Amino acid sequence: MFYVLSSHSIYALKRQFKTLPKNKTTVIINTLDNTFLKQAEAYCIEKEIRHFITESDGTATTGKNSFLDQFDEDGISHAVLIDGDDFLTPRGVKCYQRIMEREDIPDALVLFNQISITSPELNAGDRTQDPIRPNEDMTGLKTKYTQSAAVIDWDLLAKGDLLTDNMPEVSEDEVEHFKRYINLLKYGMGIDELSTRLVFMSRKVLPYRFKDLVVGEDTFQYLELKDAHDRGELKMVAHDESNPTYIYDLRISGIAVKESGRERGRGFISWMKVLLKEIENLQGQNRLHNTRVPLTEL
Repeated sequence: MFYVLSSHSIYALKRQFKTLPKNKTTVIINTLDNTFLKQAEAYCIEKEIRHFITESDGTATTGKNSFLDQFDEDGISHAVLIDGDDFLTPRGVKCYQRIMEREDIPDALVLFNQISITSPELNAGDRTQDPIRPNEDMTGLKTKYTQSAAVIDWDLLAKGDLLTDNMPEVSEDEVEHFKRYINLLKYGMGIDELSTRLVFMSRKVLPYRFKDLVVGEDTFQYLELKDAHDRGELKMVAHDESNPTYIYDLRISGIAVKESGRERGRGFISWMKVLLKEIENLQGQNRLHNTRVPLTEL
């Protein structure tokens, strides 16, 4: 039922099993790091954890689609996907098992008011670009809990001050792209988040493959699934993470943090413009809807 998609950090992989039941968890090892591959494989063998090594090209999209392939091959009705950087809380493990006992099991469950772990050191200098960071032992890092993707005021965010205040060299054209990006997310997300990801899912999700994007593949898949929900093809719900089930660890996370911090923020501009184009295409196909996602209790 539980799938962990792991590309780096043996420390994070071991942390998963402080809460996850080993006999109900499959580890997908998708990495270009041969040292980590050997560590992860040895750990899973030692602990008798079901695992698979899948072909990697270094992108998050390929790793996540390899999870969908395994979920499909396993033939089970529902799955919970945990990114290797992150972890479920004890409450989360209980909630996602208990949801299977409901009469109205959703096909797609996403999170809002998402809780992240960060640290003061993360934004210091070129810390996000440090190649050692994704494999660090997080037990020695400082911890700060945030709701980093939550949006308090969409209209204020859409003014573009976030860019102009932090990137003095940003162009007017890039600010306009950012404003358009925020306004489309305000219109179509259905939750007050800049990004989100699917955690719990049924087999109805399988046709919705992750798009080949440097960053934003989770959010784009979510918007495609929200379109299917709005058309009545599947049932999507959102859970308020004020009482968290899932914790993101930005201190050791991989591609998104690294790409966003590249060249003093130029990386964010780059992937944001690509994702914006894809969202505009959705809107052009009448697949971006100004509707809210219903909330659920866990």
